[in-house]
Amino acid sequence: MGLGNISSVQTALRTLRAVQSAGEDVRAQISTGLKVRGANDNPAFFLVSQKTRSDVTVLSGLRENLTVVEGAIGAANAGIEELNRLVEQIYDLVPTAQTGIAIEEQDIVFGEILKQFRDTINASSFQGTNLLTQSDISTSVIGLDRSGSGFDFRTLSLAGGDFLRDSFFDGLEELDGEFVINAENFTSRETAIGRGDGLVNEWVAGTGALEGFMVWEEDGVDDFFADASPGSRTDLYRDPSDVLAYAPRIDYRVQVNTPGRYYVNVRGIGVAPAGDSIHVGFDGNVLTGTGGVQIPNGGGWGTRDTLSGARVFVDIAAPGIYTLNIWGREDGTAIDGIQFIEGDPSEPSAATPLPPPTPISGSDLPYFTDAEFGAERRASAGIYELLTLVNPSAIRLAPEDSMQIIEEVRSRLSIYQSQLGAYDRLIDRQDTYLRDLTGGLDLAVSALVEADLEEASSRLQAVQVQEQLALQNLGIINRSQSQILTLFN
Repeated sequence: MGLGNISSVQTALRTLRAVQSAGEDVRAQISTGLKVRGANDNPAFFLVSQKTRSDVTVLSGLRENLTVVEGAIGAANAGIEELNRLVEQIYDLVPTAQTGIAIEEQDIVFGEILKQFRDTINASSFQGTNLLTQSDISTSVIGLDRSGSGFDFRTLSLAGGDFLRDSFFDGLEELDGEFVINAENFTSRETAIGRGDGLVNEWVAGTGALEGFMVWEEDGVDDFFADASPGSRTDLYRDPSDVLAYAPRIDYRVQVNTPGRYYVNVRGIGVAPAGDSIHVGFDGNVLTGTGGVQIPNGGGWGTRDTLSGARVFVDIAAPGIYTLNIWGREDGTAIDGIQFIEGDPSEPSAATPLPPPTPISGSDLPYFTDAEFGAERRASAGIYELLTLVNPSAIRLAPEDSMQIIEEVRSRLSIYQSQLGAYDRLIDRQDTYLRDLTGGLDLAVSALVEADLEEASSRLQAVQVQEQLALQNLGIINRSQSQILTLFN
């Protein structure tokens, strides 16, 4: 074979190999669907595609997290819908409760509604997240922001409803033959203008060493620690008419079921050497004569009349609803609480603490509807605690206050449901954004690394034709060489 023929064969083989290599590349693109299968195909495109794929994976996870958050919001919304229906059932109790008919039966119904209310709150959970009982703010990751070589997560803060929050108010107590009143848990209070000095006298909540006490103030100035004796004071009211005209008053609404003689024990502090004193009465009537109840200097229990030294008591002739009144007899007085015991004249020792107060008639309603402090006290209570206040007995005794509490419960439910709606709309928008962003990134990756199968198919056909032509050319060269060799035989 001549050199020219050898060169022709080599050229034909190189052509065939190049065509076959191109064919393998096209066939790989068709079989994998990718034109960039590794860094050796296109380093820049491969790097960008890998980074983008990782972003898509994270974004897909974020969308799954949004589904969990959306589920928790949906469960909370469903719970509130049911709670609203239960509140409507309490509304239905109001007309009947005001008549005082079948109170015991209504109490059973009310108890069942409360149980359903609490159970609904506890059941409004999704995947362990209960926004109705959540007391703090939870943070959920809802987005991803790229910044240079790093990234930042976008978060959504979800405020819990804290429906089962407890204000831990002990309330007032009424037991058989005994009721105890915490001085700060008043229903209302009245100021008065002093007889001699024309200053405003009022009872205010004590601070510092007197926290938990109610203290007599004059024109906003704490007079408790003033060095004054009863003889030099301008505020000393013995006669009941003077008490009603000039002394500051605190009121407490109580229900007495057991009539009788109740001995009065007042726990407080007097500043004068001989102590200070208050007056006690019911429904605006002073029942402690001119002496009042003496409170010892330095603190302790006051049980006796300031003037006569006799044991102080009040006679309650019939069961019923009463407004207990406490007036200041002389300035320089601070009271912690009052205990009324039917038929028991024994006196507590100075070290005996005030017994723990509990609700009157099962309700702390007066405490939470006080005109001055009620709003603040209600704010410290959860929705469930507020609803427990409006039992049928409370509705009968204080219908307007009960309606105020029911309206507050319904208002809070509506406000939190609106808040959940805002969260839900934000989640929907974010989910739509993440879906569109993920789709856009998928398309970008496809444009970078995925093969155009239609184009690849066309190329494959062309390569196959080229392969056939290269094979034919090689075959022609081989036949030509064979014919030349035949001539020499």
